[in-house]
Amino acid sequence: MRSLDPHVALAVGYDDRTPFGSPVTTRPSGSVREVYRPVIEHARRHGLDAVVAAGPELLREVVGSRAFAGIARRAGREWRLREEVLYPDPQLARPRLLSFEHRKDGRRFQASVDADAWPEVHALIASLATPGGGPSGSVAGSARSRALLDVLVKTGMVGGDGVPSESAGVLGRSQVSFVGHNTVVVRSGATRLAIDPFQFSRSPRYPAAYQPLGLAEHGRVDAVLITHSHPDHFDAASLLRLPPGTRMIVPDAGPETLLCADMAARLRELGFTDVTALGWGSSVRIGDARVHALPFYGEQPTDETTLHPDVRNGGNTYVVEAADFSAAFVSDSGRDAAGDVRSVASRWHAEHGPVDLVFSGYRGWITYPVQLLFSSVGSYLPFVPPDLWGARSRLMNGPDEAIDLAERWGAKYLFPYGDGGAPWYWSAGLGPRLDGTGTEDADFDPFPERVADAAGRRIRLPGGLGGRSPVEVVVLRPGDALTGFPESFEVVRAPGHAWPFG
Repeated sequence: MRSLDPHVALAVGYDDRTPFGSPVTTRPSGSVREVYRPVIEHARRHGLDAVVAAGPELLREVVGSRAFAGIARRAGREWRLREEVLYPDPQLARPRLLSFEHRKDGRRFQASVDADAWPEVHALIASLATPGGGPSGSVAGSARSRALLDVLVKTGMVGGDGVPSESAGVLGRSQVSFVGHNTVVVRSGATRLAIDPFQFSRSPRYPAAYQPLGLAEHGRVDAVLITHSHPDHFDAASLLRLPPGTRMIVPDAGPETLLCADMAARLRELGFTDVTALGWGSSVRIGDARVHALPFYGEQPTDETTLHPDVRNGGNTYVVEAADFSAAFVSDSGRDAAGDVRSVASRWHAEHGPVDLVFSGYRGWITYPVQLLFSSVGSYLPFVPPDLWGARSRLMNGPDEAIDLAERWGAKYLFPYGDGGAPWYWSAGLGPRLDGTGTEDADFDPFPERVADAAGRRIRLPGGLGGRSPVEVVVLRPGDALTGFPESFEVVRAPGHAWPFG
């Protein structure tokens, strides 16, 4: 049966013709860097430390420039970004290209896909990515699908041996599987839920006995939960590997903005047929699991006010009540002017009781506004008000906030996640290297063990006495699977996914 070679990486390219940039592309951050070019030039001449020190003055000069006037209307010290910048037209940024790269020898192939062809192309890719699946007659029956399949076979992208059955066997018995970064698979009886699928292909660059874990190795995924639209959480190429009929749960974030894609509409244009936009406070039953959508605070342009509070990085945090346990997934959330995710945990605990497991980000992402220019969210900078130009913001939970969160939820276990964790992530710029060759940036990319360290010295008393948090912090490696909840758990590892770095 034909299948997509596990060494083939996919990418979806969007044809972005918006004036400033669409949230489904990297153009917004590039456009901001063009407007704020004097700040970047200052950094090149004097270093990043000098830019931070001179940040407010440099930003004042940019805001008074002709380039800035092209994207905003000034009114005294304040301004408002132009409507076409704040609300880019989704029809001007459509998926157009599907790229394939074979990671063994670098072979590449790129297909141009018409807007009306995405559903059938999606169906073909999903069938090829399903072990033992292969394209059915209906999927491969159209001329476009047959032509694409023929090229994929000729270029060697199709024809691999599929997924090792021993991996599927081990993972099929687990209750929770940590795929890596923010991707987790939860099994509740016969129901499987995937949170923020972000998939990587295998590669000879990684250790032979430690390769990326794919969703296909878990068997059928019944539903997908998306926390927010940043590309390491909402990745079109990863999602194309799932059948078009997979149930998709996304935040009800309103119309598309510079900071947030219309996730429901974007999924439908790729061919997904069962999409639900779930608002805060709503819940839905999927098989024998219940999913609750809760507020997503934090990872905004500042941890306080912004110039456009109506334009947010919209998202959901989730509580999943499985048959045997409950788990909260808070992703990159933290606090901002609208609220604090720790209060979300307190309210849930008061109204519903504790959860068993909490998966929380722990990066902190402590940054001055000018540093946003040198990050993946440069588009945040025009939203920062002048009175915060010289102040640091904590855009996500740090180690202590993650522990606060788990304690307020009454959780038994806290799993730090959301910062890479394996070679395929850090080679893509996500998270610190954990193979012994990397250095730690404690304010940006702390090692996950820092959360366990912080929990171990939670109480500090005179004379050097102290104590631990009641929450047990468990550091997982991508590929680790858990079973035995709710009383306890054990870690199992699928063949080919065993952590090799000690």
